[in-house]
Amino acid sequence: MLCQNCHQNEATVHLTQIVDGKAEKYHLCEACAAQKGIDVHADPMDLSGMMEKLKNQLDHLKEDLVVERAPAGPATCPSCGMTRTEILKKGRLGCDRCYEAFAAEMLPVVVSLQHADQHLGKVPRRASVRLRTSVEQARLRRELDQAVAAENYELAARLRDQIKALPAEGEAP
Repeated sequence: MLCQNCHQNEATVHLTQIVDGKAEKYHLCEACAAQKGIDVHADPMDLSGMMEKLKNQLDHLKEDLVVERAPAGPATCPSCGMTRTEILKKGRLGCDRCYEAFAAEMLPVVVSLQHADQHLGKVPRRASVRLRTSVEQARLRRELDQAVAAENYELAARLRDQIKALPAEGEAP
């Protein structure tokens, strides 16, 4: 392959440069590479050494975060006595009160896993009409709040009308 710059010599330096998210490849001879300021005789990078340094830096950052983030709530659940350590080992809470006792630690975990702090999933097909209506109403209300926040009043009016059209509790569909 010939040098892309002088089109005379064999390209021995192959460079990939990322500019604005697009990869640009250059194939140059040693003379043209040197002319452009590329040091072709530099020692090769020590990737294992770089990775080791990066790993050490990450380990120090983790230690700093653990020291800075002391748990805010109680160390045990007042209802079942489950400790924070036991919850971390088992991966489960002891009772419904654990959610309240460990709320400060639980909420970020739930949000990171589920992308929300409320269940937004599907409703079983055999679920009661009242349950399906309730879930649909909650979904429409969330969309209505988003539409109002975005000042999309036409969509907000349609969503309001859809909410009003849903059967009220105790009403047949």
